[in-house]
Amino acid sequence: MPRFEASIQVACAADHAFEFLVNPENAVRVTSADVGLRLLEAPERIALGSRLTFELSGFGPTQRMVHEVIAFEPPRRFTEHQVEGPLAKFVHEHSVEPLADRQSIIIDRIEFEPPGGLLGFLVTEEMIRQVLESSFAHRQAEMKRLLE
Repeated sequence: MPRFEASIQVACAADHAFEFLVNPENAVRVTSADVGLRLLEAPERIALGSRLTFELSGFGPTQRMVHEVIAFEPPRRFTEHQVEGPLAKFVHEHSVEPLADRQSIIIDRIEFEPPGGLLGFLVTEEMIRQVLESSFAHRQAEMKRLLE
């Protein structure tokens, strides 16, 4: 199973960073406009069982994705998984670890599988990994700007 991990240290308390992450609007705020991410439906604050519906338009035809929060352990971690969308599997764990002096580390761990069938020849593991690396570089810069 392919995995991707990214982490960033930010100058803010872990509780503050966690609260930032559980607000679905912030996912859109930290995503590059090139991705074309649009939040269609979500609660104001994520909780266990929450469903988030997004549209992605930056990679060809518009794709609809529905994610469900399957683990929720405030104020340190939550996990969402794709229940509808273009990939065969997408599980994203968000975690926040406190450090000294009101510093925190935000860690994103993703397990994914490319789609099957003919689409799998175009949307490969390597392509998904490249998109994740680029997206998370932008995401991390924006989180640092907004949280510090």
